[in-house]
Amino acid sequence: MNLDPRTLILITIIGTFLMSGGLFAVTRGYLGAIPELNRWAWATLLQALGWTIFGALHGVLPELVSILVGNCSVMLSLALYLRIIGSFTGRPVGSIWPYLIVLMQALLLLYFSLYQASLGARIAVNSLGAAILMLTSAYLLLTSGDRNYTAPAASHRFTAGIFTFCGAFLALRTMYYLFWFQDVQQQQLGLSLINDVSYLCFYVTAVLITFGFVLMCTERYIRQQKQAEQALQSNHALITKMAAQVPGTIYQFQMFADGRAAFPFATLGIQDIYEVSPEQVRENAEIVFSRIHPDDKEAVRAAIDASASSMQAWVQEYRVILPRQGLRWRLGQAQPERLADGSILWHGFISDITEQAMARAKQHELEQQVRLAYDALLLNEARLRKLMNSSLIGIVQGDASGQLQEANQVLLEMLGYPREALTQGKLNWFDLISIAGALSFKKSREELAQHSTSAPFETQMIAQDGSPIPVTLGLAQLEGAPHLWVAFVVDLRKQKQIDQIQSEFISMVSHELRTPLTSIRGSLGLLEAGIGGVLPPKALQLVEIAHKNSLRLASLVNDILDMEKLASEKLAMNLQSLDLVALAKSALEANASYAQALQVEYVLTQHPEYAYVMADSDRLMQVFANLLSNAAKFSHAQGRVELRINVVDQQIRVEVEDHGRGIPESFRQRIFGKFAQADGTDTRQLEGTGLGLHITKILIEKMGGEINFESEENLKTVFWFSLPSKQETEA
Repeated sequence: MNLDPRTLILITIIGTFLMSGGLFAVTRGYLGAIPELNRWAWATLLQALGWTIFGALHGVLPELVSILVGNCSVMLSLALYLRIIGSFTGRPVGSIWPYLIVLMQALLLLYFSLYQASLGARIAVNSLGAAILMLTSAYLLLTSGDRNYTAPAASHRFTAGIFTFCGAFLALRTMYYLFWFQDVQQQQLGLSLINDVSYLCFYVTAVLITFGFVLMCTERYIRQQKQAEQALQSNHALITKMAAQVPGTIYQFQMFADGRAAFPFATLGIQDIYEVSPEQVRENAEIVFSRIHPDDKEAVRAAIDASASSMQAWVQEYRVILPRQGLRWRLGQAQPERLADGSILWHGFISDITEQAMARAKQHELEQQVRLAYDALLLNEARLRKLMNSSLIGIVQGDASGQLQEANQVLLEMLGYPREALTQGKLNWFDLISIAGALSFKKSREELAQHSTSAPFETQMIAQDGSPIPVTLGLAQLEGAPHLWVAFVVDLRKQKQIDQIQSEFISMVSHELRTPLTSIRGSLGLLEAGIGGVLPPKALQLVEIAHKNSLRLASLVNDILDMEKLASEKLAMNLQSLDLVALAKSALEANASYAQALQVEYVLTQHPEYAYVMADSDRLMQVFANLLSNAAKFSHAQGRVELRINVVDQQIRVEVEDHGRGIPESFRQRIFGKFAQADGTDTRQLEGTGLGLHITKILIEKMGGEINFESEENLKTVFWFSLPSKQETEA
């Protein structure tokens, strides 16, 4: 094969420079939107420079510089091609390893040029590095696929084929120069077929690969344009559907330089607005102007002219007279835009405001009434504020975040804050209340949301100086504002002082009574038993009455002492794991005699095999005694009291049900209060201190439980309490 070396090198250099320049020119067109194309142009320019240094400047530059810089520039362009393909296909290539191949090639070329002059090894190194980069590029293209296709696009396969062909050829060339190359003269152009074909292959491959990449970019651009057109059509269809649901019409109104007017675009809503179709007014809008009320026509035209001259928005209310609907009111709004042909195009919306216009007339009649009502509202507000500030109870309003909106002077003085702290938004409810109070407050709000009511509760508020203030809080929900709440705050400091004095007095009296009372009770018991001799019947009757009343008095003293211990937190709780079923059976046996005396029967009707809880057995027996005796007292003769134990949502629930007269509605709110007793005008004498249920409630709550009741008058009453279930492995 007889090729002119200079001619082939020159063709390669010029061709590569032309490809680079062509690519830069293409990037200035529509394909410039694809960033990888510009990077490909720079990589091609780098390849052209490499060919120039390796070929045209060979003999001008030192041979080592020509070989090393020229070959490395060409290899670097192939590495950049690989990185660009990875970016283009969405499969980024590691940022280091392609350049490591170039670096390794440079080191091997330097070695085989300086220390072991081997032309075959040098050519093999160049061929092997280029083969690796090209075959990797082909692999990326063949496995890239596309979001809309299951296989790579045609341009990807074409470019991958070129890379594969050249990479395979270079791999064979590597093998040839490693194992069969012997004659140094065969490396010269024109003397070796494989060498000449290598240079031609490099040139043709560079052209075809670049052509293939341009095809890939063009194919992607076309696909993106189609997708954009489809999206545009989809958006247009969506806008058309949405516009059809709008009450009114969205339109474009154009006024031409010759005075003609038209509606180039209008939604179907124009059929309701003017009773014309979009086609009727697309070329001429005169029919629309003919339907404007004669008294408003000039005003509408004047407003359009003013908008056209000032290029300000057109906004106009006017009336139309329509063949089918008759007199209607319209509101038009549009923004003008001056076009290149001198015409003006408005983009806007016209809506039907007939109802609003009619309401406006009625509104005029009601304005005076509203003004009077507003004045009355201001007066009432002033009265309400005066009432709030004159109240003995603190009143405060806040939102869900705790920010206080309003508070009366009583609350501010109670906490020691000036009104400026409230008006400046410096007060937050959760900073003014204790942690326990905040939890109770949250629970009370939840009850308000579910039941529209919540029970007051005691807690502590924090004054400005940090001192705690005992209070009773009651919450209310504002009508129509679920995020707002009102709290009523009662200062309990004086009450707590009174309670303390009362507690100390009760404790003193109870302790002073217990010793003599024990002696009196014992003596009366001995007399009643005949220890002092046989008493006359009348005297014995008096002793029995006295003994019975001493027992009642002793029970009262014990209840008062328990209540005093509970109030002062002195009552110790010995919590331990116990079987509630076994304890309930013991309670029934212990209280059976009391029920028999009242001709009532205790029955355990339902229970699991075991029901373990953490509780104080003595205090729980006291709870059972209070509930069972209370049920027996209010049961009818020959009746029965049913005891049930159930497991409900990890809670052990105990129910004591009687079928007596029930609890009166007027008494239910204070049934767990101190000394609370319902009307005892029964044929049977009902004995009690009125403290049993109060003590029972406190004991259950201290053991982590809950107690309540359900009652139907003259039918039944069910007192129930629940305690958290405790799983017992040894059960």
